[in-house]
Amino acid sequence: MKKKHYTDEEELQVTDYESTGTTVRWLITREKEGAPRYALRRFEIQPEGQIGLHEHPQEHEIYCLNGKGEVFTSKDKFDIIKDDVLYVPPEEKHGYKNTGNEPLVFLCIIPYLD
Repeated sequence: MKKKHYTDEEELQVTDYESTGTTVRWLITREKEGAPRYALRRFEIQPEGQIGLHEHPQEHEIYCLNGKGEVFTSKDKFDIIKDDVLYVPPEEKHGYKNTGNEPLVFLCIIPYLD
């Protein structure tokens, strides 16, 4: 077993997909912890920040820790708040926007595909 604080991991700027005001910390990975199947990431989107519309071959499981935001697909929009849970299927276009006055923070679990 391994234990650490989330701030032990480097906070990286997210710039893909026309993202703004967004950082990610890779909390649990294959490389550092030896996790064989899943990676755990922590995203923080500042007020008015966003992650633009994009898609991936892997599914996402998301748990909102703080804030208020909007998750959007090509067809739908969903408001999210603290303690909401999301499932994003593989290849579904999706994006996130902070619509509140404090950071929108969520955990995102993704599988390794190899």
